[in-house]
Amino acid sequence: MYLPGKLHEAMDPIYARMQQLLKGLLEGFPLDQDPVPIENVDDLYQHFDNHQLFLITDGMMHFTHEGQTLISFDEGDLVGFSRAFDLPCPTIRADEFVEIQLIDRDEFLRHIYSDKRRQHYWSHFLMCQNSLLINQLAQVSKEHKQTTAGFQNCKPGDIIIKEGDEAEHVYTIISGEADVFSDGIKVGEVGEDEVFGAMAVFTGEKRSATVVARTACTIMAVPQNDFVNLIEAQPKAAVNLIENLARRITAMNQQIIEQQK
Repeated sequence: MYLPGKLHEAMDPIYARMQQLLKGLLEGFPLDQDPVPIENVDDLYQHFDNHQLFLITDGMMHFTHEGQTLISFDEGDLVGFSRAFDLPCPTIRADEFVEIQLIDRDEFLRHIYSDKRRQHYWSHFLMCQNSLLINQLAQVSKEHKQTTAGFQNCKPGDIIIKEGDEAEHVYTIISGEADVFSDGIKVGEVGEDEVFGAMAVFTGEKRSATVVARTACTIMAVPQNDFVNLIEAQPKAAVNLIENLARRITAMNQQIIEQQK
């Protein structure tokens, strides 16, 4: 995967993590069809239906918007999520010879939701890829300027979320660890791949806790509206997210009880 232009330094670990997540998602999935060769295709979905995903086995494909390349994908990348799941979707183009493995969307989803670990990978992968796409769209389209996903590196001690603030983003840690504080008392921790800040987005209330980077962290911030759109497009991903939130709240409540004894 490649992005044109000057890249934010936080992007490299995001790319690396997406490749790890994709490897976990594809593990055990049967890829028994022969690759399909294509060449000089302006819009991939003029040749395939919207329920199709594409694993690139050779060559390179490009996400384009109004003639500009947003993201380029190469061998090993899986594309087609946006159209298949009704998310913001640019055109998928192939300028030269490419071979792709066709993957049925519904079969792939059944594979994902048959395993809790893959469900966790899936919700995180969707957030990463959709945020990258929105971020790139913002570079070329005024329409998306107000919904740009943010990528940042935090130093130990940096405040990521402040208790009492309005909830404008949902966050996930690509790498690193953070601590959660309520009324100045540590009540939990956030680690790699964990989504946080979603509860206030769901409820519309202000932040109920402060999150502080314990180590150097790479953080992805997804705007509230984009997160809601993603959940609406993939409601099963929301179930996995809510289960994780419930477990974290239970652990935080238990920690508060222990501290009050």
